[in-house]
Amino acid sequence: MKKILLVIAFLSTSIYTSCSSDENGGSSTTVTISSDYASRYVNELITFTATDGDGNNVTSEAVFYVNNTAIIGNTYTSSVIGSFAVKATFNGVTSSNLNVSFSASPAPLTSITISSNKTSADIGETINFNTIGNNGYNLTANSLFFVNGTQLAQNTYVPTASGVISVYSTHTTQGGTTLTSQTIQITVNNSINFNKRVLIEDFTGTWCGYCPRVAYAIEQVNTQTTDATVVAIHRTSGTGFDPYNFSGASTLESQVGLTGYPTAVLNRITKWSYPEPSYVSQAVNLTTGTNPKIGLAMVTSTSGNTSDIEVKVKFGKDFTNLKLVVYALEDNLIYNQTNYTTYYGGTSTISNFEHDHVLRAVLSSSILGEVVTGSTNFNDEFSKTFSYTIPSNVNANNVRFVAFIIDSSNKALNSREAGPNVNQSFEIQ
Repeated sequence: MKKILLVIAFLSTSIYTSCSSDENGGSSTTVTISSDYASRYVNELITFTATDGDGNNVTSEAVFYVNNTAIIGNTYTSSVIGSFAVKATFNGVTSSNLNVSFSASPAPLTSITISSNKTSADIGETINFNTIGNNGYNLTANSLFFVNGTQLAQNTYVPTASGVISVYSTHTTQGGTTLTSQTIQITVNNSINFNKRVLIEDFTGTWCGYCPRVAYAIEQVNTQTTDATVVAIHRTSGTGFDPYNFSGASTLESQVGLTGYPTAVLNRITKWSYPEPSYVSQAVNLTTGTNPKIGLAMVTSTSGNTSDIEVKVKFGKDFTNLKLVVYALEDNLIYNQTNYTTYYGGTSTISNFEHDHVLRAVLSSSILGEVVTGSTNFNDEFSKTFSYTIPSNVNANNVRFVAFIIDSSNKALNSREAGPNVNQSFEIQ
């Protein structure tokens, strides 16, 4: 009797164990598909793997589908370029889609081409070179570059003398074959470096309560550099009168996209970031870095109420499409300034505020500049004399002059200021 009971117990245990296990040895609640590559070239294989929810590899028992069409086995290749959705099913459960793609096979690497970011450069300018394979790969990092037969340490070159340089590159393939590019020639021009100044044009008004913020920022700039050329363009608006209003500024305001006061523009093209006292470095930094290749000098002569201003421009390289702007300014103008800021004591009205750099006249034919005529190539000079009849309401002793050159993008390339009766020389570095 005991033997019979043991047999029954054994059979019961066997039946329970069999029923509690999946027939294929894994969970059928989830299926995950993966591949050894997400992308391949056409005619290359991609191998898929299916895994059940317990982490068991069920690839051999799964069925794989590419774009909803069942495939034989777990590998796939395509003879056409494109993307494909792949899924796996196991025990009636379907995985999420896995996207794979096939792209065109690259051409064999049989030749290389060298290119440069400049076809003409000035002494001291950095020239960058690149090597591209015929298969479209950028091989710059694994190429050697040669200037006039001398190997460079990297893919950049800074010329120190004028003339024509010959440049080529080489690249060694994985098979050990050395490929040589064509030779390119780059003309290196003589150049002259000049002191670099930043032009600050401040659109302001005595009625403008927030304008002292820019005036204070300009003072901070002047504590850090002597190379800031400042112009204060006063305007009357619907909210207030300004005795120094310069009515001829509207075309410039349109050009710079002025939307309100105060607005300060650096080198004619860059808005000085708000709040300007927190971004003094933005203006100061424009006096550093690569020196301009254009310089200005003025010779001024004032007698009575007449000033003659000779503006001289020297070109440190070849230029085209330049314009010249010449201003007459007045300093030491005393007038109350409305103030909504915490600067200058934070009072609502700054009594007897000293207004400097105030634009009084545009001596060039336009506030947007007049065309620079004649040759503007390396080492050439341009000169033009302007005459300013000083109005009775302007103090001749406080008059100064500003001149600057702008290019076809309206950027001020360099600037200079001068007082009365001075004879400046070019600031050659």
